[in-house]
Amino acid sequence: MEHSILKNAFKSNRAEELGLDVWKDFVVPLFYNDMDLSEAKKTRKIIGGRGSGKTMLLRYLSHHSQFSVNKDSGEKYAINSIGLYWRADTNFLTMLIGQGVEENVWVKLFRQYMMLTICLEILSSLRTIADSNYVGITDSDLKNLNFVDLKDYDEDFPSAYSDLSRYFRKRLRECESAASNPSEIESLRFLPHSFLVSGFIESIKNSSPVFSDIGFLLFVDEYENLLNYQQKVINTEIKHSKFPLIYHVAMKKNGMATSETLGAESIQGIADYRVIDLDGLLLSSSFDVFSAELFLNRVFSDFDGGLLEGFNSNLIKDTSSVATRLSPQYRQSLLDIMREILPGMDYEQMAVAVLKSESHLGKLKRDIDQELSKFGSLDFSSDDFLAKGFEKGSIIVPALLSRKSSNPDEIYREFQRYKAREPSRFDGWIQNNFVGCYLQMYRAYDRLCPFYAGFDTYVTMARGNIRHFYELCNAAMSRSDFSERKPVISIEAQILGARSASEDILNEAPTYGRLGSKIRAFIYNLGHIFEFSHMRKTQSESEVNHFSIKGGFSSLDEEDTIFLSEAVKWGVVYQDKSTKNKDRSNPDNSDWVLNPIYAPFFFISYRKKRKIEISPSDFRILHSGSPDRRIDLEVLYKTKWQLEDGDQPYSHTLF
Repeated sequence: MEHSILKNAFKSNRAEELGLDVWKDFVVPLFYNDMDLSEAKKTRKIIGGRGSGKTMLLRYLSHHSQFSVNKDSGEKYAINSIGLYWRADTNFLTMLIGQGVEENVWVKLFRQYMMLTICLEILSSLRTIADSNYVGITDSDLKNLNFVDLKDYDEDFPSAYSDLSRYFRKRLRECESAASNPSEIESLRFLPHSFLVSGFIESIKNSSPVFSDIGFLLFVDEYENLLNYQQKVINTEIKHSKFPLIYHVAMKKNGMATSETLGAESIQGIADYRVIDLDGLLLSSSFDVFSAELFLNRVFSDFDGGLLEGFNSNLIKDTSSVATRLSPQYRQSLLDIMREILPGMDYEQMAVAVLKSESHLGKLKRDIDQELSKFGSLDFSSDDFLAKGFEKGSIIVPALLSRKSSNPDEIYREFQRYKAREPSRFDGWIQNNFVGCYLQMYRAYDRLCPFYAGFDTYVTMARGNIRHFYELCNAAMSRSDFSERKPVISIEAQILGARSASEDILNEAPTYGRLGSKIRAFIYNLGHIFEFSHMRKTQSESEVNHFSIKGGFSSLDEEDTIFLSEAVKWGVVYQDKSTKNKDRSNPDNSDWVLNPIYAPFFFISYRKKRKIEISPSDFRILHSGSPDRRIDLEVLYKTKWQLEDGDQPYSHTLF
């Protein structure tokens, strides 16, 4: 296998870079059959963050892929649910407001623009179908289409299929021109709202028996970017959505700014639509297996299937094979492959490796002796806490000794029991403290920490986000030199890749909508607080990477809730049920977890273990406070955790 193919396998990590036909690139999600999108008779509200695969899914369901020339003629074709993909041109649509024009006029223009766009997409879908391997509709069927009845709406309507696209494009350009010259809007000829279904689609269905069963699913991507009144227009269509044109909308979490329609009614869940939560489905449906399939499909799909035993690129594209892919045997075979390609270390191996380093071993001895010296004369030294095969226990000893309530004699006795493989408190201490102490040791010298390497680690840091997984793989593979037919990515390359991908994703934050700059500042400020927590000698509350808000969500003001909604929308933090809700009078108390993809940048744990509670005022400082107030907050935590004045985070300076 050529090295360039491996290094560039993950360069394209967005659906937009793959084109409209994604049939060859699409891996059927393991939850695919639970979505029933093709058979849905009611709107689906598809929610997913950036990197959840929304656009890829919608393009797969569109006519470009479902009637792809790459699709075999023997496969299933659904003529009654032809997917139409519409991603609104927000550069244009955001112009349709103000300028001295009443909103109801902009509503008329937007509806006209949307209708014409859908008509063009329908014509495009018919051409795609005629050019595909589907034998039910041919080019001659398109030539025989007759739209003479549409002249009832406008005498200029052409009756032939071949002329209709040009007509619709002309009318579309009139809309675009009127948007730039609002005085021209009232002179436009507006088609009635009924035209799309009762006029245009019905004309197609009535033209020939081959079109009689035809139906369409309109997938509106990036719904959250539409203006408020434009969402109302779409909501109105959702309220009355039915065959032969059903509306489906895809958006980020918290992307539906209004549930109102153009009438007196509002759309309501269950009654008018059902929610498909892609983020939740990805997390709950073996994301490790799906990640393995995504990786192997990118790297091996264009090569002989025998190249990699245990992987079948045809299986992952077959919607009827999901049950097979969920079997324990299949799962284990793929995970074994990926753990060989992206090797990692378990905690035992990490501990052994770190103490083979003279610098780390020397630091550990100094730290133990320094803590022991605080207790005066003792009959043991650091050497009494070092033993081959028990490195994990040795690494946590400095933290245990540094605590106010520590008893060195007791710790020594427990270590002796631990070495003798007898029941010991070290079992619980290691479980609670090893990762924090391990990261602390690496923080003192370098950042090539194996804690951030391994396929399972990459999956955990990606946390159900396909794009983040791709970014991690791309950054690691671009730093690798492959000498074997099957790629093996070194632990060092993985560590460097994790740090690089983490920083790149963090630096995208200013592009996260209108609050992007505040979101970036918030990530930095919160990450620094978590770093300071990881730097505590005692590690009594180790692996802090999430927070709760004192008083719960209801204690925040409007500015805070808007910011938090945006942070969730862009996947910077996610909301989780509070695991230790001490204040039972606040049922809305939640844990807010920093996305684990940022962990390598801040050199903190990606495991959800412990949290801090912050006040609403401190939360406000983290996202909108002045530099001086942020520094004061930082000093407050450093003092609380007894850090030295010179202790600084390894990440960039306070933003």
